[in-house]
Amino acid sequence: MAQTCPPDHDDSSDGGKPLPAEPARPSQPAEPDRPTRPAELPPPVARAAPHLFRPGVRLVALPLVVTLGLLAVAGLGTGFVGRFRAAESPEARAFTKLLEFDLWSALVGASIALYVAVAYAMAYGVHRRWRHPVDRPAPWAVAVLAVGAVLLMGAVFGVLRFFTPPGTLPVPLDGLSWRVPVLLVLGMLAAAPGAVGLWDVQAGLLRLSRRLPAEPGVLAPAGALRELHLAWRDAVRFLTGGSLIISTAVIDAGALRNALLAHGAPEKTFPASSVLLYGAFFSVMFALVFLPVVVLWRSVAGRLVEVTVRIPEADELTEDWIERRARLVAFLRLDLSLPKVLAPALGILAPLATGAVSLFLPSGGQ
Repeated sequence: MAQTCPPDHDDSSDGGKPLPAEPARPSQPAEPDRPTRPAELPPPVARAAPHLFRPGVRLVALPLVVTLGLLAVAGLGTGFVGRFRAAESPEARAFTKLLEFDLWSALVGASIALYVAVAYAMAYGVHRRWRHPVDRPAPWAVAVLAVGAVLLMGAVFGVLRFFTPPGTLPVPLDGLSWRVPVLLVLGMLAAAPGAVGLWDVQAGLLRLSRRLPAEPGVLAPAGALRELHLAWRDAVRFLTGGSLIISTAVIDAGALRNALLAHGAPEKTFPASSVLLYGAFFSVMFALVFLPVVVLWRSVAGRLVEVTVRIPEADELTEDWIERRARLVAFLRLDLSLPKVLAPALGILAPLATGAVSLFLPSGGQ
């Protein structure tokens, strides 16, 4: 019976010579140093060697373009809303020659530029929340959010027009009946992405609340703490944007009041309390959107603490359990009162406090 040689058997009985072993290839010399593209660097190297990233023209020019664009928007806002056909009557011409009017018109343009910047920032925040398909609401849900924003803006505009109909403020400025509504609409459009973002945060918290286990012995879902942390970060971001818009509106109203008093109008025609109430109204309307998010967030955070670090029996308490629970409670800021938690975003109260102080200052009006 013929024997079969394995494939690697070297049969030299037929006179053949075995193949010589392939000599080891010398290691290739290292290539000389050459510039490495940033895309070829692994993340640790990219973070450790930032000098390899030389900013290009586009990256350097982008902040400059954004700043110049906002300045252009401010200039257009000052020219169109603040000064366009504003001095057609003799009294209006005298009013527009005041330095206080120049300040008001400049603040109007700056406010419009700020509205654009805040609207873009909050819209980008909403886009970041929806970057993953699993986090993106269904089309009909997005439509519901948009309709809700429109209804909220309509309610705010209707209430303001009801209590301050055209002709309420005796400001000698031509076209005031359309200038104030334009500013109001622009401000509400800028705040709309923030309202949508807060509603989306609330929807995400409700979804997370349903995922948290209610029965004992079941662990919290993976990523729950990170999701809760990101929800709070986004909520504070949207609140800060709304605070900037409200603060700007109050400052504009105060500047218009100063111009009117400098023109010689008595203080009772535009009291400081009107500026205070103006800001308080917007604060209350925005609080109606934000406070439910805060209450829900703290409720979900408390449930996460109970699920993650459950309270044991009295004889099972240990220092490790107390430390773990205290660390988680401190991270979620559940050991702080609500005003302290909202302290970073309570700059909204600064212009209101300024308006309250102005009630007790002597007026320069006649």
